[in-house]
Amino acid sequence: MYNPRWPHTFTVMAESLDENGLPVTDASGKPVVGCMHVRRILYDPQWNPRRNSDGSFQTECITEVPWGYRTSTGGMKTSGEVWVADYKISTPMLLTDLPSGTILRMTDYTHTFRVKVVKATTYNWGTDLWVDNIKN
Repeated sequence: MYNPRWPHTFTVMAESLDENGLPVTDASGKPVVGCMHVRRILYDPQWNPRRNSDGSFQTECITEVPWGYRTSTGGMKTSGEVWVADYKISTPMLLTDLPSGTILRMTDYTHTFRVKVVKATTYNWGTDLWVDNIKN
């Protein structure tokens, strides 16, 4: 379901793991990186979270996460801690943890680029991510 608040998409890039949880490597010994599945909450047509009969959220696993720009932040500061982030973006509510350092491949209206998660916060309206451009 399209929502103009989140017109773009990103994929979470992660090292592939074998059945034992060990990193999969290529012939040169470098880790194989692929798209990670992310669990998000489903919404009804009025954009309220859908719930199961037991009250838990209805969810789905996706590889492309919708997102939208919130701000171009520069260096943000919160509670005395300083995070350096180029953008603050929002997504529908995600249940998958995206810790600091997670790499995202983002696509907006004009280009595809890579960013690193600096901070993530999930609250009742969705998930906010602060991300920093990967320059190389």
